[in-house]
This record gives sequence, structure tokens and C-alpha cells, in this order.
Amino acid sequence: MKRIKRLTLVPLLLLSTGCIQKQPKQQTTVIYEPAPVTTPITNPGTVITYDPVPVTNNVTQIIPATYEQPRSRYLQGSYSNNYKLKNFINTMARKHHYDKYKLNAIFSTVQRDPQALEKIGAFRTSKPTQSKATLPGSWDKYRGNFLTDSRINKGVKFWRENINYLNEASQRYGVAPEYIIGIIGVETNFGGYTGKHSVLNALTSIALEFPKREKFFTSELENYLLMIRDEKIHPQKIKGSYAGAFGLSQFMPSSFREYAVDLDQDGHINLFTKADAIGSIANYFIGRGKWNNRIPVAMRTYYNKTRFHGLATGFRTRYTQSHLKSLGMRPTSNFYGYKDKVSLIKLSRYSKDEMWWGTSNFHAIAKYNPKDHYAMAVHQLAQAIRKAYYRR
Repeated sequence: MKRIKRLTLVPLLLLSTGCIQKQPKQQTTVIYEPAPVTTPITNPGTVITYDPVPVTNNVTQIIPATYEQPRSRYLQGSYSNNYKLKNFINTMARKHHYDKYKLNAIFSTVQRDPQALEKIGAFRTSKPTQSKATLPGSWDKYRGNFLTDSRINKGVKFWRENINYLNEASQRYGVAPEYIIGIIGVETNFGGYTGKHSVLNALTSIALEFPKREKFFTSELENYLLMIRDEKIHPQKIKGSYAGAFGLSQFMPSSFREYAVDLDQDGHINLFTKADAIGSIANYFIGRGKWNNRIPVAMRTYYNKTRFHGLATGFRTRYTQSHLKSLGMRPTSNFYGYKDKVSLIKLSRYSKDEMWWGTSNFHAIAKYNPKDHYAMAVHQLAQAIRKAYYRR
């Protein structure tokens, strides 16, 4: 017994003299919250399951950066017998050297998302005969959803709380802070609602069941799988819109992989954090939208008739200002000296058509969502927030 006691003292003496060093605890950076997983499938008929993840509108979704995807020899889940999915898995394995067994495990967790399919229009048999955007009062209704005192006040608060990140993104990319804020305000009401659909479920369901949009959503599904592999993210943890957009910035997976940036430099890109969302939106404006910080965005014009007809309208149009002036339009200001071609935007109000001129920066906003109403809502919300911010 005495000999045993002396032997146990040796490591303690070595440790106290520094011959043996204590190993420091490894710190793990996290970006999305962990969810328990079962062990990989080893027998036929065993289904991989993930514990349910509570849905919240909270923007602090996190999981360990060290998450390792389980593997399975077998494909289960809602689409286990779908030949398109099997072909897709083989393509991912061949094209991107993606572990096929990991793909089996990932898609074994997929549950069909009928709500996403319905919202995207997969069950629609015919198109509406008239666009809602052309109906009298359509702009009044749309504008009323976003240009509210509550949202403007939230925008001012967001600016104050994130001024350092906004200034950094603005200086680095040349995008005015109010337009970054405008996007977040319109997309998620400053993080108030970022979506409740499983991005994996939604993208898989639409890609496999909606032939009209199959090419686009298959590509987004491909980018999503590459994203979760690169970032080591749990495949079922990211919640977003029915179309697969997620985060404060509501990026699609392809936009994440091309334009998302780690503005807070914590080693990971997390669009549920304000810093990375701010930087990523600014980078998107520059990279995809070709934003020009030397020109304005849009300007309202005087037009003395009630309804406008005769010329095509929309952010994709291009007219000389002299031609539009010849039709009876007059700018409400000098347009900051801008003389180049403009797009002609018609906003249908209850009383009359409201006419605007848009620059290439208006077109840049529409790259986010290709609708005149959307781009104008971002523009007007941005201007309203800017005015309120500097007035207070």
C-alpha cells in the first residue's frame, strides 16, 4: 500500500513543477443551437430522426461549429422513393464529392412541406387574369404594410443600436445605411419575423414537386447543402420563408454563398446576427445590384392626368428624361443633378396614378425582389427612417 501511495504522488509532483502541463479547454464558436440526433443508421428499417426544434421568431438561432452530420446507407423520409431525389444525391456526390451516406441521412429527415408548395403556387392551375399591382389603390394597400410609425421607429432604434456596424458596412461598400436598414425593415421587420419553415424541407419539396420552378429550387437546394457542409450547420435547424430565404437579410442559399460576409469577424457567417446581415446586404447591393453611391435612387414627378397609359412602366424600363418630359412629366426637384436615363414607375393609388423616375440604384433594390412595389417600399421606408433619425 505504501508503494502504491508513493507512485500516485509522482504525477502530482511533475504537474506542480511544470513537467506536465494542464491542457487548456478548447473554445468552440457557435452559430446555431444544437439539436440531439440519433446514431447513424446501421440496420435496414431504422429511421434517422432529429428531435423537434421549437419554432421561435428569435433571431439568435445557433448550433455548434463542430457539428458532424451522421451517415446512413439507406434513404428514408418523405421522399425515400423519389427518383429525382436519388438522381440528385448521385449528382451531388459526383459533382461536389459530397458523402453520399451523409446525403442519405440528411434527406431521411425531410418532411414534405405542403404549405410551402401551396404558397409558391405549385397547386395553382391558372394565372390570375390581372396583376394585383395594376388595380386602383394597390400601392396604398402595399405601402400601408410597411410605411408605419412603428416600423419607422424600429428603424431609428436599429440604426442607433448598430451604428458601428452600419458605418463600417457603408464605408466598405459605399451603400447608405438607411437602405441597408430599409431592406431589413421590409424583409423581417427588424428580426420580428424571419420565417418558420424548415429551409431544407421547403427547398426539397418545391424542387421535387413543382416542375415549373424545378431548375431554380434544385440549384438552391444544391447551394444549401454546400452551405451547411462548409459552415457545419445542422441541416434541419435553419428556419426561413416558404421559398427558402432565411436570416434578417432573407438570403437564398445561393446569395449566402456568393455575397454573405462575416462582418463581426467571429469566424462564421450567421445571417441571424445583425452584424453579418448588415454587411451581407451591403455586399449584395454592390455585387449583384451594382450600387452606385454617386447617384440618387428615385424621384417623384408631377403628372397632371389621373391615369397613365401609353408607355411600358417598371424598373426594367429605360427612357431619357427629355422624352418623359415631353409627355407632360416634371421632376419635383433637380434630382441631385442626375441626367442619365431613368426607369418609369407607376404606382396605382385610389385617386390617381403616382409617377416616379428610378435610377440604376432603384434597379439594384429590385434585384432583391423584382417588384416595383417592393423596391419603392424599401426606398420610401429608408428615406422615412433617415428623416426621423436625423430629426431626433
